[in-house]
Amino acid sequence: MIDSDKNLDKRVRRTKLQLKQAFIKLMEEKNYDQITVTDIVNRADYNRATFYRHYNFKEELAEEMITDKTTALVETFKYPYKNNNMIHLNSLSSSDIIVFDHIMENKDFYKLWRKFQSIPGFEESFLQSIVKFIKKDITLLTPHDPHLDNNLYTTFYANGILGLILDWIKNGLEPHPDYMAKQLVKIINYYPAKSYISAKGNSPTTLLQ
Repeated sequence: MIDSDKNLDKRVRRTKLQLKQAFIKLMEEKNYDQITVTDIVNRADYNRATFYRHYNFKEELAEEMITDKTTALVETFKYPYKNNNMIHLNSLSSSDIIVFDHIMENKDFYKLWRKFQSIPGFEESFLQSIVKFIKKDITLLTPHDPHLDNNLYTTFYANGILGLILDWIKNGLEPHPDYMAKQLVKIINYYPAKSYISAKGNSPTTLLQ
């Protein structure tokens, strides 16, 4: 029974993946509002019954795909401290920054960013998910300053990085990801303040003195 369930899960994942891939290919050719369920199933070589077994309408497929991409992108932000609870920003290297490589590996999706903007709420939902992660799951530790609003500082930090990434996406993923990773490390460390980045729950008070 367990093996049967696993095989079913694999088939479901494979079917959904193929429907999403078909949707992306169609987005290369048409505007979002011109794409129909029939277009999607014909491109994926399925029938409408298969589509409706998984989704009620194309908007549901698009929403799930965007959620998948957002979740995967969030994981790239976690990479620098996956083996450490806390890292000093000065110790970051370009090899710790994998977000640009990840986006390049998924360029079929990201190169259609401008087209996906025609999906109601797409960009706002996508970006807010990233900002929410940074503000919820990461603590930026700076030298103690009673006049600094840490929530505003984190918002500034999150939106600054996202703005850089979004501009890169809209410019056709140029320059090369390696260059972007190196530049982001330089930008992060350009200001004189000593700063740390830490996973939630790991905020040694000695660092804030």
